[in-house]
Amino acid sequence: MSALGNRYRVIDLTVERGWMCGRILADLGAEVLKIEPPGGDPGRGRGLFADPSQPDPEESLSWWVENRGKASVVLDLASSAADRERLLDLVEGADVLVESYPSGWMDARGLGVDVLHARNPHLVVTSISPFGRTGPYADWAATDLTVAATTGEMSLTGDADRAPVRLSTPQLFLHAGVEAAVHTLTALWHAHHTGLGQHVDVSAQLAGMKCLMNAQSFHLLEGRELFRLGPFNNAGKAFFRIINACLDGHAAVLVAAGPIGGPMMRFLIDWAEREGVADPLVVGRDFTTLNFAYEPIEFYDAVSRTMEALFARHTKAELYQAALDHLLLVAPINTVQDLRNDAQLEARQYFVRVDQGDRGTVAWAGPWAKLSATPLSVTTRAPHVGEHTDEVLARPPRRPSAAGVLHDGRRTPFEGLKVLDLSWVGVGPMTAGYLGSYGADVIKIESSKRPDVLRLTGPLRDGKPGINNSHFYGDFNAGKRSVGIDLTNERGREVAWKLIEWADVVLESFTPRALAGWGMDYARIVERNPSVVMLSTCMQGQTGPRRTYRGFGNLMAGLAGFYELTGWPDRTPSMIYGAYTDFISQRFTASALIAALDHRRRTGEGQHIDVAQLEASVQFLGAELLAYELDGRVATRCGNRDRDLVPNGVFPCVVEPTRAAQYPDGGPGAEAWVAISCADDAQWAALAVALGLEDRTAWATAAGRRADEDEIERLLAAWTSTRRVGEILATLQPTVACAPVHGVPELHRDPQIDHRGYWVPHEHPVYGLTPYSGMQANLSRTQGRITGPAPCLGQHTWEVLDGIFGMDGDEIAVLLADDVLEITG
Repeated sequence: MSALGNRYRVIDLTVERGWMCGRILADLGAEVLKIEPPGGDPGRGRGLFADPSQPDPEESLSWWVENRGKASVVLDLASSAADRERLLDLVEGADVLVESYPSGWMDARGLGVDVLHARNPHLVVTSISPFGRTGPYADWAATDLTVAATTGEMSLTGDADRAPVRLSTPQLFLHAGVEAAVHTLTALWHAHHTGLGQHVDVSAQLAGMKCLMNAQSFHLLEGRELFRLGPFNNAGKAFFRIINACLDGHAAVLVAAGPIGGPMMRFLIDWAEREGVADPLVVGRDFTTLNFAYEPIEFYDAVSRTMEALFARHTKAELYQAALDHLLLVAPINTVQDLRNDAQLEARQYFVRVDQGDRGTVAWAGPWAKLSATPLSVTTRAPHVGEHTDEVLARPPRRPSAAGVLHDGRRTPFEGLKVLDLSWVGVGPMTAGYLGSYGADVIKIESSKRPDVLRLTGPLRDGKPGINNSHFYGDFNAGKRSVGIDLTNERGREVAWKLIEWADVVLESFTPRALAGWGMDYARIVERNPSVVMLSTCMQGQTGPRRTYRGFGNLMAGLAGFYELTGWPDRTPSMIYGAYTDFISQRFTASALIAALDHRRRTGEGQHIDVAQLEASVQFLGAELLAYELDGRVATRCGNRDRDLVPNGVFPCVVEPTRAAQYPDGGPGAEAWVAISCADDAQWAALAVALGLEDRTAWATAAGRRADEDEIERLLAAWTSTRRVGEILATLQPTVACAPVHGVPELHRDPQIDHRGYWVPHEHPVYGLTPYSGMQANLSRTQGRITGPAPCLGQHTWEVLDGIFGMDGDEIAVLLADDVLEITG
């Protein structure tokens, strides 16, 4: 049985910018009807193809990946009233409708949200768009590149002496699609408790902004702005080379002081010294007590030189094995070829065989989560055009699953849900945050004896360290309650068991042996709480030879193949700012968790969910993996160029006076860029008029432009470099896809982001009034809310243990005195 139990019908009206939402719902067990126009979805004509020399709409690899498990129904919604009525007949029995057409397209054809709800008041209608359905950018032409430009992430990615870059394969609408799945499942949950459908409005811009990690408030709390540094790190004063060349490619290393970096750095320096490549400035240093903040710049350079020299002597495999053997924060920069031959993925049987008809069986990236009671459905291929039209239209009418449920529209979706958050750092806390923002009571167990590393990491108010002074931690844990318990203490674990038995959901994100060492693994937990849904998420999963690999998403971005696809083809791969794969994975974990809760609601059965960050994030390279599988194509970075769109680039502009004044000496802050992209020949024709290039008839087609792409980019740069961004936008939008490349401060002044109400200010008791990252989707009935600031460590210890569990006050006081429990702040 699947998590959604084959109980839900989803009508998928998305064009390619929304395909991934329905794919996730199909994986979880929903019946997904992909509605295509006569001749097929136009997106079938884009992307990688099984045979690149003969592009076939039935063999688009992006189509294969993002539409597997769906049924294809051809309806002419653009020009046939009869087909529009057939669609509305299907709507009457559906649970979800997902669409991603341009703004106004559905309304113009009598298929707007009000019409859909008039036919089926239980229906969840999900809209996926570049910037959201309302606001000043709602009607803008957009592509992956131009949306990426507005997120702030692009400004932090690439080499400082060149234009900012995006990831070389489209990502923004994949983020938006999986984000849409999370909120669609949330709205479905609400419908099952109230009988009421609603409209879910997802913004790809805001989904992309979530990837900023902690960059969004450095300028507010510490008075400094972050900039792109290519293969170097991009935080703090210490600029270390993260990506280094090795004998057969590149590998990444994270270097730091303190309990994480100290022993690791000592090992790496000793290793370099044994091989005769350690810089004299680093030999003999005590890395366990070293404070990097006070070292001279020459020391940082010496560490980078040492790592560079050491890595140059070894292969990726040798460095990876050393990381596994000695718990080093080191990762190979994998290609899709490396991923296809990865021993951990093979051990976990990640790649699945799918029958592709004339192509035979082909190995695909498979299950992105392992659900113990309701495995994902991942082995059905994508449909041919109209393959299921007759069958679907001949079926008898059905009732939506929420029909007949008592109406109570005041309820928040997860009201009454009890969540115990044992996780730390990124994916786990953000997953719990989804539930909390929709009404769940989230209690986080933590301790200053082993604090969440985010509590020690910037941005910090005025740059001052303190266990309660980090907005990095704050942004991921807003609205939760914190109970301070030392889980290394047996008496502390006895208290923690009270919370475990109380919880409907338990989340943890340690390596597999951590909870087992405390006797708190799933097997023990389910004995005392049989219906619990438990999520375990770590780098490489709960099983397999590399299950104990430790690291962060900025290492996993290398392991999962994303760094190989970021930057310029003539240079070293670039860092993507932040722990990129965390922000892919947290959407998959939340989707799996909500689906498992739906199964529990219907059956009473809990289960264990095992999500490997590697397996979830590799889903975003599914087409590239298939291309390698079919004929050995190995994807690599190509700057900002696109496999379909020409031009597709980032160009310099006149710097605004306020920015020029802020950086009078020049440097990376004194810059302005605009992203320009032509989604089709009509957009090029409009751009050609603006540039005075109407006479270049050879450029009327994408193939013609591709032949002269260098020249087109040169002419574009000459045109943009004499104009301000605002002038360019006024000239080209809403006809031609273009957008400013926002630095992080601009995100706090962007009118579209402001219209969406994304930034949510809250007063924190230690670091004061600060904007928190809000919701990437707006729900018409049950808008998610950031209900308060992040807690101080142990802030709610007494409140929870006394108020929920009725523990004796004297007992609590004794445990506090013995440092078993904590209250800070």
